[in-house]
Amino acid sequence: MENTYAAAGVDVLKAEAFVGRLKKLSRRPGHERLWAGAGGYASVVPISEFQAVALTTDGVGTKLLLASELDKLDTIGIDLVAMCANDLICVGAKPLSFLDYYATSKLVDHYADDIIKGIAIGCDQAGMLLVGGETAEVPDLYQDKHFDLAGFSMGLVSKNELITGDDIEPGDLVIGVASSGVHSNGFSLARKVVPKSKWESLLTPTLIYVKPVVELFGKPGIKLKGIAHITGGGWRNLFRLKTGIGFAINNPLPEPEIYTELRKHVAQEELFKTFNMGMGLSIIVKKENAAVVIETFTNHNFQAQLVGQVTDQSGKLSVDCKDSSMIISN
Repeated sequence: MENTYAAAGVDVLKAEAFVGRLKKLSRRPGHERLWAGAGGYASVVPISEFQAVALTTDGVGTKLLLASELDKLDTIGIDLVAMCANDLICVGAKPLSFLDYYATSKLVDHYADDIIKGIAIGCDQAGMLLVGGETAEVPDLYQDKHFDLAGFSMGLVSKNELITGDDIEPGDLVIGVASSGVHSNGFSLARKVVPKSKWESLLTPTLIYVKPVVELFGKPGIKLKGIAHITGGGWRNLFRLKTGIGFAINNPLPEPEIYTELRKHVAQEELFKTFNMGMGLSIIVKKENAAVVIETFTNHNFQAQLVGQVTDQSGKLSVDCKDSSMIISN
């Protein structure tokens, strides 16, 4: 069987189509008041003419199965916070608070303690308050050690700081910020092809990029035109920022060691459509802002570099890597 995300049971294109239908099904009077943030990473609900709350929700997916099987639950909460907080900053919001939902077959104290400790650490890294949550024992729904986690985060964004993506144009630069590994997407495929002896490296927690980005929000003269959190769908997340443009990536970040293993089993184009491939966050800026953005991330101990630029090749992403090149279409 071909090693693809779809063959592993996850159809990204079908999921994207469902999201499109969901937007139509859920639309009600009053939705027209919402502010449109770039990429749809968060819902932005105005509370005044000048300010709005940004809301996100997410989970950790199949990564939970690895954490459970390896009895290593102390970092999975960091992943949960990261998936929500990193989305908030993509629309220009400053994260403020977090809620969690933890559902399990049977509450085991040390498992629950490890999970909540991880969530608290993630909130510290994101500058958010853990303000509450829900814990549910549902033995008829989950079996043995299986459980699920969901997170809900809230931030604030002012009208003049909202990132819409509307002003992205060909010639703008793309800055990539390194990932720590696979982060929290693509695990339905990764756990099928990566040997169990290397599963521990798959549990490296997702990086939380909030603090350097929030610092950039406050720097005079710095304009972040677009931010893409590279999650499900891999590098195709760049296309979420604006239609009618393309991207040329000719200086990609180094890939964490785990991708050497993944490259043994999965075709290159499938990798880039499923995983972050070493780039956890992408930021679109004007040329004159690039140096300050890179310096700010470096000062926060993140690896960041110029990786490419925006092009006028609508819906086309060209990637030069590993002595080869390819085109990814939207």
